[in-house]
Amino acid sequence: MERFAKKIVQKCIQTNLIEEDQSDWLLYSLQRRFMNIGGFLFLILLGVLIAPFQQVLLLNLGLAFLREKTNGLHMPTKLSCFGFSLICEYSCLFILHQLQENVSFVSVVLLVISTGLIVALAPCNNAAIHCSLLELHSMKKSVYKRLALYGLIVVIFIICKPILANTLIVAESAVALLVALSKLGVGVH
Repeated sequence: MERFAKKIVQKCIQTNLIEEDQSDWLLYSLQRRFMNIGGFLFLILLGVLIAPFQQVLLLNLGLAFLREKTNGLHMPTKLSCFGFSLICEYSCLFILHQLQENVSFVSVVLLVISTGLIVALAPCNNAAIHCSLLELHSMKKSVYKRLALYGLIVVIFIICKPILANTLIVAESAVALLVALSKLGVGVH
């Protein structure tokens, strides 16, 4: 996969789609995309071993949707990233199992705290991404837009299918935790 990504980067440089100094950024982005797609599918397969498909899919979609703009904790190796992702998924599914099928006071508290943490701390930067202050400011606006849309979807699910609202709330809580851990210096910087 890494060789394939490097070939794509070299082709992009040769065809003047990117400058040479953008190659690290593109390589990182491609590797992240490939890992995210493969990891996403594998996590879905492992998740359905312990929880309903609908919950596992929505949990992973919620995490991916928010993390794309918030960023957050990144582990130093692909293996540690996958291992931590699996622990995160199983922890979220365990928490979901503990919550009532209806949105409870605990769910609302999780939602409020998670939203507050994401608003205050996201987006995160790291050495592999190395965004400028202007890019981070732009990403912050994107975080707000995503949170607003995400909140609207949560409200719709609260009305129509509360257990799925809980799934999205737990996903947002996991994203908030990953952002907070990154800000505390855990993982790759």
